[in-house]
Amino acid sequence: MSCAHNRSRRPRPAKALGAFILGVLLTCVGNSGPAAETTLPLFDTHVHYNRDDWDAFSPEAVIALMQQAGVTRALVSSTPDDGSLMLYRHDAARIVPILRPYRTPADRVDWFRSDAVLAYIEQRLEQKGYRGIGEFHLTDADHAAGDHIARLGQLAVEQGLVLHVHSGAEVIRALFATAPQASILWAHAGMSAPPALITELLDSHPGLWTEVSLRAGDIAPGGRLNDEWRALFLRHPDRFMIGSDTWTTSIWPDYVNVIQQHRNWLRQLPEDVAAKIAYDNAARLFAR
Repeated sequence: MSCAHNRSRRPRPAKALGAFILGVLLTCVGNSGPAAETTLPLFDTHVHYNRDDWDAFSPEAVIALMQQAGVTRALVSSTPDDGSLMLYRHDAARIVPILRPYRTPADRVDWFRSDAVLAYIEQRLEQKGYRGIGEFHLTDADHAAGDHIARLGQLAVEQGLVLHVHSGAEVIRALFATAPQASILWAHAGMSAPPALITELLDSHPGLWTEVSLRAGDIAPGGRLNDEWRALFLRHPDRFMIGSDTWTTSIWPDYVNVIQQHRNWLRQLPEDVAAKIAYDNAARLFAR
């Protein structure tokens, strides 16, 4: 069976498609080649396994993709949370679950002021095993100053949990004003924040880490590591992590390539720095 070219011309039902994909993946895992380079172990700190993914990619298929990509640990949050727990039950040694506040996609609009969502978070955290809360979205610094976010920060500090935040720089500043003792993982390094701004925030907040999912094109345009990003990684080698962000089902077929893009720029850093960003920093932050 060829991993690249074995495609049926007939449409497949969702469950049959999932089984077919798993079979292809398990075959591909055993193959070697540039796209499957796994020399450096990786900790993927931005994975979602949302409801839309469940029929197309079984837990076995997802784990097989991670094995092929050389991802030995993965930080997973999902809408709903059941997706993360499904993967955790399948491979507890690999999966690190964190609690996403979104029970459904509709919660994303006003979760930060919803009494029902806050009660849901408190109830779910009674189950042990979560290592963080997120990934959640905040678009306005005023939202980060509310009572619900203050309670979220309190829960995180009391239970030793990391807040995984998708936001701009002003929200990060507001979050630390609301919860100064919190440990925060900044998703996508702010999505479009330039190295100078990322440097400023990391210099100012020792409780801030950042993962660079969706930033490989900025970090290494044309495949070559950008000089400003190199300087940033060397300035703060203990504060960066990599991630894939499987926010939609269409990302999963390209998962190995997404991870390989990170491997490309990691190879251009000193080995000790690359090892920290690839795995060690996340392993320390999310130690059980």
